[in-house]
Amino acid sequence: MNRPEIIKRAALASALKRVPIFQGLPAEDVERIAGYASRQSLEKGEILFEEGGEVKGFYIVTKGLIKAYRIGEGGREQLIHLVHPDESFAEPAVAGLPGYPAHTRALGKTEVILIPAAEFLAHLREQSDLALRMLASLSRHLHDLVSTIENYKLRDAETRLLHWLVRRCGGEERTVIKLGISKGVLASELGTRQETLSRIFAKLRAAGEIRVEGREIVIPDTGRLRRLFEQQLHS
Repeated sequence: MNRPEIIKRAALASALKRVPIFQGLPAEDVERIAGYASRQSLEKGEILFEEGGEVKGFYIVTKGLIKAYRIGEGGREQLIHLVHPDESFAEPAVAGLPGYPAHTRALGKTEVILIPAAEFLAHLREQSDLALRMLASLSRHLHDLVSTIENYKLRDAETRLLHWLVRRCGGEERTVIKLGISKGVLASELGTRQETLSRIFAKLRAAGEIRVEGREIVIPDTGRLRRLFEQQLHS
């Protein structure tokens, strides 16, 4: 192996170690995966794969943002999940689905790592710890899907935003949420328009429920926000 290939593999291994499914995996296994993985760059709006498309493997986002969605009635896109850097996606397809279960598109300049199905499944058969990690990853995706379904069941955009905020609150009296996505992307995640989201933010600011400071959302009284969410649910 020449020097450029060694450097390329080391960079891939370093990126893989940041992903939950591979964290704590022995170095030799991570390096083996880096040996058959490959990088792919996407421009804003570029499709990575389509629903029902041939399964090449699963992916990891290293830069940018991937939108997973399905096409509903009337051709409207229905968001399933937003995939952020250091997150993996499409593992269920590798586990035996006949095609990818959704469409995916880059929401900006994005870079992903492809973990090819054939090589990974062969590796999986030899390494039981890796198989257990795969199961844990599938469980996380199921949890995310259930959360998405619950969010869409909420009756209006304001309640969905409150739900989104409350889910990110800890046990402290004051919470600071770092907004790693644009308001347009957040509006898409909440199933509403950016103009509607801006009006809701303005309403919550005027009521003293939140402050927006640059790329951060400050919640001065976490308990009060939780109570507001509960009131919205039962009103």
